[in-house]
This record gives sequence, structure tokens and C-alpha cells, in this order.
Amino acid sequence: MSACIRCAWQCVLCANEHKLLIVYVQSHNHHNSYKYNPALLKVVILEVKNMKLYGYLVSSKNRIKILKAMSIDIPKKSKSIAKDTELSWQTTSAELNNLLKVKVVEKIGTGYLLTEKGYFLITRISSLPSFDNWVLEDFVKTHQIHKIPSMILKDFGIWEQIDFKGVLPTDYLATEKESILSCTRQYRAITPNVIKIDLPLIKNKINTIPIKFIYSKQSIENEGAKEYIEEQIDHNIQIRFVDIENMYIMGRILDVREAHISFRTKQREFDFKNYIVGDDEEFVFWCRRNFHYLWEQGVPY
Repeated sequence: MSACIRCAWQCVLCANEHKLLIVYVQSHNHHNSYKYNPALLKVVILEVKNMKLYGYLVSSKNRIKILKAMSIDIPKKSKSIAKDTELSWQTTSAELNNLLKVKVVEKIGTGYLLTEKGYFLITRISSLPSFDNWVLEDFVKTHQIHKIPSMILKDFGIWEQIDFKGVLPTDYLATEKESILSCTRQYRAITPNVIKIDLPLIKNKINTIPIKFIYSKQSIENEGAKEYIEEQIDHNIQIRFVDIENMYIMGRILDVREAHISFRTKQREFDFKNYIVGDDEEFVFWCRRNFHYLWEQGVPY
């Protein structure tokens, strides 16, 4: 994804089920400068229309294998595609019929070709990792990844430099101060419960960089929460609230260099045993998109 489109994604506002689309583009220095850019409007509209189709394609390993084995100019028979993908002919034929219905492939005689739409999509999806040795495959099976908005889900798991780390919830919260102090540009955090921060210890940092927290609405009623919230707001920390059911991710983003995130398990609990951490550029950018999405959904105190 180009730098321009990355910036546009941060600032796309969709309303009335995408009938209204307003695009503001952040300047390339990634400071807080925004301006309307009509040149990107058609590209972003195309992205929006393809969001659901992206989700449909990447939800099946077999569909991706088949599309990657096809060409836009040389027809291939279903048996040849089955051989190249090491899938059964029955599975290949069934998936080709599905792909015909969504118009990403077309049939020419007895052969199959990618359509222009199919070629565009598989070119974009080609950055996805090999599903045969995808490190996140088992993780996806045990976590509520389907809660991620489709516009963001399509880029899930394309990261290279990530690791899994197990931490205790208390240990994670205890490192909040150190995480904030390590930042030089900005700090972002998403957490279900309001955090008590020793504000005098980060006073200089508060006056230097923007700090934002997203808490759950339900946490406001916890003991001491209102006092902590008001104290943080008085110290220029920006806060918004989302419903706990809509908080599909939690974690923190340190500047634009590192991120730590956790998702809910199938049992609806945030998983601290498999915390994803990394400094891969795509990973950090993906986490920032999630934060921006929830921030836009959130309400102030």
C-alpha cells in the first residue's frame, strides 16, 4: 500500500453504509496536518467497495492458493490448477465456481482466467504470508479475529517481525509509566479498565507529547475510576470511551516504532498469554489503524 493510501486510510470517514465518503489526507511527515485530497477519492472508494470481497477471499486458504496459481492472460484448466495447488479436483472446481460468482475469475472455453478485478485483488493480497507456515494460523483459531472491522481485517497477519509474549495482567499494567516515558512523539493505549497512573512521575512527558487512552464505558463505574479519569483529563491526557462489547482489541502503541496488542479468546477474555509484540512497520501501522477506528467510535467523558 502506498504512503498516500496509508495516510488516507487513517482519515477515511464513511457514513450511511459508505454512501457518503469524505477523504482527508495526512501530510507525508505524519504530523497533525490534514487537507482534503480529491485525487485519492476514486482509489479509496474502490478500496471501500472491495472490503467485503477481501474478507471473503482471505477467509479461505484454498481460494488464495487458487487465485495465486492463475493468470490474467493464460487460461488454465481446473485439473491443472488442482495439480499446481495440490488440492483435489472437486475442491478446486467448487472454489472456481464460487470465484466465478463474485467475478474475480472468468471461464474461457474450458479454461479459467483472472478478471481485472481478480488480478487487482490478488495483487494486493499477494503480500499475505504463506498459509502453509503462517505463524498466526493457530492463533486465529482460538481468538475472536472476526470482530476486527473488515477494512482493517484484510491486512491482518502480513507482518514479519512480531513475537508472542506471555505477561500477567498486573505486570502489563505496571509497565504503563515506563512505556509512556519511553515515547518521544506520542502514546496510545486501549484498555478495558481505567488505569491509575502516577501522574507527577510523567509530568514532563505529558507536557511534551500527546497521550491518548481508550477505556470501556463500563469501567467508569469501577471504584476510584471517575477520580482517575478526571485527574488524567486535568493533566491534558485525552480520553474516550467505547462499549466493552466493541473493544475487540487492547494494547499500546509506542510512538510509531513499537506496538503490543491482545485479542479476546473464544471465551471472550483478553489473552495475556499470547500478547503480540513487534516493531515491524506494517504491524505498528496496522495497530494505529485499529486505535484510530476505535477513537472515532468513542465518546468523551
